[in-house]
Amino acid sequence: MRIIIPMAGEGKRLRPHTFTTPKPLFPILGKPVLQWLLEEVRAALSSPVEKMVFIVRDLKEEVKGFLKTLSNQWGAEAYFCEQAEPLGTAHAIYQAKEHLAGPCTILFADTIFKASIQVPEEADGALWVKRVDKPQSYGVVELSPEGYISRLIEKPEIPLSDLAIIGVYFLREAQHLIPAIEYLFEKGVRSKGEYQLTDALQRLCDQGLRLRALPVEEWLDCGSRSLILRAQARLMDLGLAPPSESPEIGKNVQIIPPVFIAKDAQVSESVLGPYVVVEKGARIRRSIISHSLCRQGAVIENSVLSEALIGVEAHCHNALGSVDLGDYSRYGT
Repeated sequence: MRIIIPMAGEGKRLRPHTFTTPKPLFPILGKPVLQWLLEEVRAALSSPVEKMVFIVRDLKEEVKGFLKTLSNQWGAEAYFCEQAEPLGTAHAIYQAKEHLAGPCTILFADTIFKASIQVPEEADGALWVKRVDKPQSYGVVELSPEGYISRLIEKPEIPLSDLAIIGVYFLREAQHLIPAIEYLFEKGVRSKGEYQLTDALQRLCDQGLRLRALPVEEWLDCGSRSLILRAQARLMDLGLAPPSESPEIGKNVQIIPPVFIAKDAQVSESVLGPYVVVEKGARIRRSIISHSLCRQGAVIENSVLSEALIGVEAHCHNALGSVDLGDYSRYGT
């Protein structure tokens, strides 16, 4: 088994935080989104993973080192392929063409999910899907009477179904993707201005590839600030937050669960919760905070925050409402 992970995107929906942290490595409850995803997939796989292939752009050496360590934890070797230009999901996958052979799982690493990933033996592959209220925001699939995928469309203006593709794919013979993507290049087939994996898979389906659409029990999109905070709250509801790590709690502090406060954090004269995460080294004084994430080393004073994301070493003073503050930045005086 090989796992292919495109992560060369710019992460525009999660800016300013992706200026300093690649979106797949943004932490939720102290664990990168990618790690949540890989742990779920790896636990469900029946065969060992021999390769993890990361499709990247301008990746820092320390991030590359983390990904190598993460791969080695599962007994896999890490490989890196460069996508120099953001020309779409199919173009990204094509950069890993030398690794597209045999059974492959493709993971777009801005999502957390829980599902069975056992693919029916008669199927050539599968996509995991979730029914959504606004399918025009996603790639969607339409099923044949036999239950196989007949059509895939990227963000349709008029949705043909409400089955959204969550970004997890499996192919038994991944090498078939190579000529399908090359066909897109040769014919200039683009959707939304880019070469899309959905169009390559559509060509394979037209040629007789049998793909199943398999449901997920839980899907947490982590592509934007609001979605990160929603995923954080849901994981806390599921009891997946670690216990607080003996932080320094001063006088006149009220905690409304669920709340996670890391070791070395300091909280005084404040109300925290529900659904608040305070990472290590953060300092909070005279503030009321709910449904928020306070990153490592952040300083928050004299503020009332809800749906806020305060970046690493950011300083937030005299703020009110939903604040989105990037790493090492300042708000207020």
